[in-house]
Amino acid sequence: MLTYELSKMTDSQLHAVLTRKGVDLSDAIDKVRPIVESVRAGGDKKLVEFARSLDGFKRGPLAVPKEEIRSARTRIPAELLRALTVAKKRIERFHSKQVLKPFEFRDDCCTLGQKVVPLERVGVYVPGGTADYMSTVLMACVPARIAGVEEIALCTPGRAGRVPDAILASADICGVAEVHPVGGAHSIAAMAYGTESIPKVQKIVGPGGAFVTAAKLLVRNDCEIDFLAGPSEILVIADIHANPQMIASDMLAQLEHDPLARAILVTDSKKVADRISEELDLQLAKAIRIKIASKAAEKGAICIVTSSISEAVRFANSYAPEHLLVDVGKPERLLDDFRNAGSVFLGRYSSVAFGDYCSGTNHILPTKGIASMRSSLSVYDFLKIIPYQSISEAGAVKLSKIVNVLARSEGLPAHAEAALTRSRRMNK
Repeated sequence: MLTYELSKMTDSQLHAVLTRKGVDLSDAIDKVRPIVESVRAGGDKKLVEFARSLDGFKRGPLAVPKEEIRSARTRIPAELLRALTVAKKRIERFHSKQVLKPFEFRDDCCTLGQKVVPLERVGVYVPGGTADYMSTVLMACVPARIAGVEEIALCTPGRAGRVPDAILASADICGVAEVHPVGGAHSIAAMAYGTESIPKVQKIVGPGGAFVTAAKLLVRNDCEIDFLAGPSEILVIADIHANPQMIASDMLAQLEHDPLARAILVTDSKKVADRISEELDLQLAKAIRIKIASKAAEKGAICIVTSSISEAVRFANSYAPEHLLVDVGKPERLLDDFRNAGSVFLGRYSSVAFGDYCSGTNHILPTKGIASMRSSLSVYDFLKIIPYQSISEAGAVKLSKIVNVLARSEGLPAHAEAALTRSRRMNK
């Protein structure tokens, strides 16, 4: 583990830690742009071509038959089905508290208010690769359903055109009947622009690799997205009472995600730093995904020694981590001090793994410092706010005088006349 004393770090060292040098999307964008444009112009034909060459898609429909989705529950172990059901209920319970309310009020000029309207159709991207990310299905689809979204299109890389039963069962639990066995940049383009088999969506959510992220960046002017995901990361604040074994296990859990993953330890005790570093080395040596985790640890396992826990909190706010784990005495006292974090885990028993799967909070979180300006995926991501107003005749007279001054000062006389026309009509 790379160890620094915060007070002795150079500006370049601090900048390197805070900026998270990782995937260069410029290269990915160059490779992805032709794919996005081809699918946009060529629809299903081009989508199938890319699915065959990149996903191993062979033959079959571009949408999984609904009966295959419904029957997936019977093809997975009963224990897994029970776990998915419990996780879904917990995620549902938490997200059902996220309420955005309409309102209306009157003043002497008009009635003003806002409507809260769900998106009608959204796309969910579920990564493929070496794992079946059924938890991502729950995290994306549950809040969408609570928001009132009627149509959810789920895209995920198929295994030779077949979607794993665990993902299909998770979709069915969430009431999703539209699953497409395609992934990568071509599926993002298909959802954003629409094809014969995948109608256009209003918004795309869900994590993905560099090519998926680059594709989301390219389509964001035509289709809303959640945010651009980077490699997984955790920042742990620990004091002298912290548990080295537990902390090292959570750091390893992030490092096993990706060779570019980050695990940052911030502590006011050099003794604790040494103990956790030693424990992390021991756990790395026994890790099942040792190649990925060890590669990530080379540059991504970092310890920052501070002069106090207060300084550690300030550093955490500057870093704005995806996951923030706080293993100190009475951690709840620090909660109000945290301003920038994707999700906060208070106390030594609050492993990030619980949030990843079943505590109830969302695991689709902003990375690379985006937590300083963006929240985790939530019900709010699937809602639109529509303001409305109903101005009275007397209100039109009063407000037109203000519009007349402001609009002409901005050099927009037609705006002034549009307002004055209402007041002139009343005066006749």
